[in-house]
Amino acid sequence: MARHSPWRSFALAALLLAVLCAPALAQVPAPAAPAPGVRPPLPTTGCDVGPITNFLAADATKPGVIDLIFFGAQGTSVEFFECAQDKLRPLGTLAGPPDQGTQLLEATTWDCARPSRSFVARAILPDGTVVAGSYNVRTGSCSSRFDVRVPRRATAGRVARVRVVDNWGIGDFRPRLCIAPPRGDKVCTVVGFGKAVTIRTRRFRAKLEGRYRIELRVDSHRVRRTVTVGGGEAPKAPPVVLTTGDSTMQGVDNFLADELGDAGTVRSDIRIGTGISKSDWQDIARAQVKRYRPRYTVMSLGVNEGFAMTPPGGAPLECCGEPWLAEYVRRVRAMMATYRRKGEGRVLWLTLPLPRGGPKTGTILAVNSAIVRAAKGLKGVRVLRMDSLFTPNGFTEVIRYRGRYIRVRTADGIHLNVSGTAIAAKVIAAAIRKLAK
Repeated sequence: MARHSPWRSFALAALLLAVLCAPALAQVPAPAAPAPGVRPPLPTTGCDVGPITNFLAADATKPGVIDLIFFGAQGTSVEFFECAQDKLRPLGTLAGPPDQGTQLLEATTWDCARPSRSFVARAILPDGTVVAGSYNVRTGSCSSRFDVRVPRRATAGRVARVRVVDNWGIGDFRPRLCIAPPRGDKVCTVVGFGKAVTIRTRRFRAKLEGRYRIELRVDSHRVRRTVTVGGGEAPKAPPVVLTTGDSTMQGVDNFLADELGDAGTVRSDIRIGTGISKSDWQDIARAQVKRYRPRYTVMSLGVNEGFAMTPPGGAPLECCGEPWLAEYVRRVRAMMATYRRKGEGRVLWLTLPLPRGGPKTGTILAVNSAIVRAAKGLKGVRVLRMDSLFTPNGFTEVIRYRGRYIRVRTADGIHLNVSGTAIAAKVIAAAIRKLAK
């Protein structure tokens, strides 16, 4: 059952108040209108953006991020700011529908050091009138930010995994993890979370029988767990998750292992420089299925395509017209069927984010189209649209993710960087959990 959130109720009440009180606010005298299209200068100190005439609301009900909504901008651009240390920090500028509130989703993130937050926004109406709003909100504290997930029992002499989870989903933090054996000194290490990295895994060998004490230190807060070693039956082996493809899978596999923890054993088999149009991936797929017998196969493949392909009994086909696409679809669909293992396996096939430019753009567009076509009608196969996630409007090095602008691409303009692969792994892990239900 979903829990009732007081923050959600508070946000909804604020929006209702905006509707009920709008006529009264409309009577507030507006400041003198500036020249049409000219915005008044912002103060160098302080957070005064003008008399408060309109409603601004902040929604902090989603863990880790804050949404903002400004009412009454009449379709004009709204500037959103946070007031921090008596200075304005720009969060973004955008226009919304004339008859609705202007929403800046995931405007910013929660902050352990600043649970109390203050926001302002302003707009210039079509007639030149400056309108403004303000809102204060309190977010959650760091006492509930991190979770520590461990097995209740472990076998003596085996390796146990400790998963540290950022419940806020934003990363960029460095808590301290301590593991104390039944006898002897505890060992403490820093667990570094990069931006957008939300799960990290640490392993320890349970050499002694007894109770291991796990403690995560987050500023003045503590999260404690225990692992009992010895006694009882060994836990059932988790399902095998095969991560495979070309160089675009590198990094994703490691973060996926962190995301899944004890819910899956990730086996990585990456073939750099290969492609369906240049390599015999059907043979590779058969060998992988025989070796790993994966419950889930995660595939990212396609940056090395564009070579001529010869269909059975046909002539060579040049990239990337419809005949070439049809042959590519046939090959991908055959691989998907192989990884399905006659219904015992599930397949997650990733499309590719668009590159910066050049001839690879057209090839990757063709590959993505073929992947989607190949998966149609295949039970147990799902396409995860990395192109829509990272390049919805064409190539970009930076995306907005959970309230922050995150650089997600490497310098080559093709691959995802560390933050990008962490985000991709989170999407894949969520899809695997959904399939496992």
